Amino acid sequence: MSRRVLVLSEPFGMGHERAAQALIKSLQMLDPGIATFHTNSIKSSYPVISNLFTKLYIQLIKKFPQIWHRFYQNGRRNRDNRTAKNLIHRLLAGTVKKHITEFQPHAVICTHPFPASVVSRLKQEGLSIPLIGIITDYDVHAFWLDKNIDLYITGDNSLNEGFSALDFNPRNVSGEGIPIDPVFQEGIDKGDAREKLGLDPQEPVILVAGGGWGLGNLDRIVELLLHIPEDHRIAVITGTNKETKKMLEQRFTGFDRVKIKGFVRNIHEYMAAADIMVTKPGGLTTSEGLAAGVPMVLFDVLYGQEEWNARFLMQNGAALKCGTVEEIPALVGRLLENPAEHRLLGEKALGLGKPDSAANAASRILNLCYT
Repeated sequence: MSRRVLVLSEPFGMGHERAAQALIKSLQMLDPGIATFHTNSIKSSYPVISNLFTKLYIQLIKKFPQIWHRFYQNGRRNRDNRTAKNLIHRLLAGTVKKHITEFQPHAVICTHPFPASVVSRLKQEGLSIPLIGIITDYDVHAFWLDKNIDLYITGDNSLNEGFSALDFNPRNVSGEGIPIDPVFQEGIDKGDAREKLGLDPQEPVILVAGGGWGLGNLDRIVELLLHIPEDHRIAVITGTNKETKKMLEQRFTGFDRVKIKGFVRNIHEYMAAADIMVTKPGGLTTSEGLAAGVPMVLFDVLYGQEEWNARFLMQNGAALKCGTVEEIPALVGRLLENPAEHRLLGEKALGLGKPDSAANAASRILNLCYT
């Protein structure tokens, strides 16, 4: 009998949604008969004001990153989070329980700790199905710790030590990698990618990415990159941020070297075409960059989880970090002028990359469903 899997995510960063979508795609590839239901537990609980939560979160990390950083850091190693989990349970339990009752899943996947804590409480009350936690950053936060999570998927096996540092012994944990779109398994030749995207096959290509929400001072970054002496092309991805896309199009009208795109479904082609990616260190974007083997220059490493993502990438030699955006041209220029360093960053990225992360995670999840 085919299985049913409930996937729960939250609106705090698009990485949680994209990881969920990658897993669903892989589950369906491995088991075409599987039924999946993906929902955002906050949005389904509070449809009228859910967008407000997202906007407030974006404004917090844009305008007050130090506050968010302090909040993240204070909770990162604090296992005494019962009060917060009790509040989340009161806010979300009714909707989550309704989804489980109606869909009758054989497993629940959570890409954010909020719904995971709710399902855990339901398991304490008698629910008996596997619960899988997908950690979408290169860090283990104490809010994820829960004895009722049957399987954790982390970004890398080296991160599994984070549980020990918190004196927590998970039932099962595997560094399969943050789930990314299975299309990264296919690979694509740099020349073919550039031809498909209409990019010059001879000139270096610099990809500028502000994550799914198109955050960061992208106009200033493009302006600075245009002053690099070497000939090069700049491709900018603004994600769902229509205002930033419009602003960039107006600002750089007539600059043939600049290509501006909004939300794209072929980010793997842009990464394959790029010689360097200038990006915020989001968990999903950097995981895709690793799978594509593209050297990364990280900006806006100011707060919370993205600081730990940057640390992981830099400690493993797969990225460079700038202190301010004004440092970006020097770092990019250095890589363009130094083929050996550029090649080493790319090799380190490929070594860390896990293009089959979603497929491997899906396989483990299916084993739980059919056990």
